Amino acid sequence: MLIFSLRAKLLIFSAAICLSLSSVLFADLKITEIQKTTEFYEVVLNNDIKISNIFLRDNVLEFPKYKNKNKTYKQITVLKKDFKSYLLDSLLNNNIFSGKCITSFKINKMSVLKNNKSIKAFASIIFDDDIEVECRIMNGKKGLWIACPSNLKHGIWIKNFTFINKNLQKNIEKKLITDYTSVTS
Repeated sequence: MLIFSLRAKLLIFSAAICLSLSSVLFADLKITEIQKTTEFYEVVLNNDIKISNIFLRDNVLEFPKYKNKNKTYKQITVLKKDFKSYLLDSLLNNNIFSGKCITSFKINKMSVLKNNKSIKAFASIIFDDDIEVECRIMNGKKGLWIACPSNLKHGIWIKNFTFINKNLQKNIEKKLITDYTSVTS
């Protein structure tokens, strides 16, 4: 009876450990750095990208949004429930991943604008099937360029999304501009 009880406790303990690690095991993006200010969090994912201005209120994550006169638009969306749980747990417990990670991406959607001089298209990038980031393809004096999520605050543009890995940034920008050009030509 004592051996059965010990085995049962060991099984329950093992299951609890597996459940607590499951969010880490299923999330492809890993949090490799966390910065906390009095108002918000900044997280670095896979040492490649940084998301700023994440608010945590009553254990609910709020990601940056863009507000105009009529509507509010999501700039960054978590796609998987297990990644959201992993992110919340990491922020609450200041857990960071220290291993090597590879970030994959795909262009999810592109919406071309016809009558806008500077904004040519809205597009979204999905990183490792965990988060989706909205961006804009812009036309400037030097040609097409990509505008990542940011908000105007007190006359200054505050970046909500930044590339740390410049090679990843170049690959994404090249893919977005190639896709835009193929759709519009």
